[in-house]
Amino acid sequence: MRSWAKLVSGFTAIASMGAAGAAVVAGSVLLSACTSCDSIVRQTALPVLATGNFDAVVADQAQHRIYFADQATHGVDVVDISTVSPRFVGIIDVGGATKGLAYAPDRHRLYASIESGAVAVINMDPASARYMHMIDQVAVDQTQADLLDYSPNTHMLYVGTGHTNGVVAMDANTDNVVSRYDAKSAVEQPRYNPADGNLYVTTPGEDSVLQISTDTGKVTRTYTIRHCHPTGLAINPNRQLAMVACRSSTGLINLRTGANEVSRIVAGGDIVSYDAGADRFLVGSSHGATDSSVGVFDGDGQFLAQVKTSDSAHGAVIDDATGRVYALSAVGLLSFSPSACAPPPGWLALVGGILMYTLPLAALGVFLVLYARRRPRAPHGPTWEDLRADDLAAERERIRDLEDAIYGPESG
Repeated sequence: MRSWAKLVSGFTAIASMGAAGAAVVAGSVLLSACTSCDSIVRQTALPVLATGNFDAVVADQAQHRIYFADQATHGVDVVDISTVSPRFVGIIDVGGATKGLAYAPDRHRLYASIESGAVAVINMDPASARYMHMIDQVAVDQTQADLLDYSPNTHMLYVGTGHTNGVVAMDANTDNVVSRYDAKSAVEQPRYNPADGNLYVTTPGEDSVLQISTDTGKVTRTYTIRHCHPTGLAINPNRQLAMVACRSSTGLINLRTGANEVSRIVAGGDIVSYDAGADRFLVGSSHGATDSSVGVFDGDGQFLAQVKTSDSAHGAVIDDATGRVYALSAVGLLSFSPSACAPPPGWLALVGGILMYTLPLAALGVFLVLYARRRPRAPHGPTWEDLRADDLAAERERIRDLEDAIYGPESG
């Protein structure tokens, strides 16, 4: 019986330590989750994209097309993503090195800024005889046209002019320049916010994002993020949140209160976009050949996923129909689904941390108790009743000896 008890105790101790080990593993998995989606990336070899020199990227959700501004081809590279295997469609020639892109779904127009200071207007109506052809070229600045933003609310195209310190507004109905907004500092990404009717633009040299009234053309508010040097900018109008790409981090700004926070999960970047259909922010973090990536955040600015890319990936797009994110890679094009490897909710990570540290200690305690119980025990000492009985017996023996000494031993 004792052997059987020892066997059970030993088995229980081993099981306890095994449970502790499992808890450590489970806790580690819950804590680490999957902050990288590299293991589920799908690569598509597209030689033209593998050798290009790119800047901006935009998506046509209705036609399931992606457009890349390719300075090497002096045009816009077109990729079809309507099937599982993306297909290179062709190059739209715009006659100059392309920088920024903006797509106007309500007008079936694609706008591409040209480095020399012009904007190419491209017909993207499949029913038109001029489909995928440049139909106009509008001079917006004497020296430079950079990043773009189109607003279906105002039918305006907003053009950042880089080191000429301003943003140009072009009427998409007439293809005429109608306004110029002076930022008094070099600008990067302009974004129109339909929630408040203001224009926002990043100014890296001032560590700030400017709010510009489209009615007066004046700067009405300045949002400063120290040591950020913001470049990319995207706005979620429903939550009044702006995400910016800093030099070595990403920043999130509450446009109502001005409060901001900085995260280094994605190490800076170039172009930031917001997709309302998917409620996702996308950050292109282009650095070197081995440390470039694309980061995905939800509409609240919470980090979801990140994958490694080539240094040509300055931005990314998401296909609303499938939820897959697309970006440039060393072989051409990569895609992944952020939902397949999103981090666990905060409460689950907390549980993982508790399991990782408390269960091993509890298991160790159980093991020590069981180990102590299975050791041979020393006999118990005499109880108080035993000692009292011994004293009485000794007292009787002493009295008997005394009587024998006085009266002599009893006979027979």
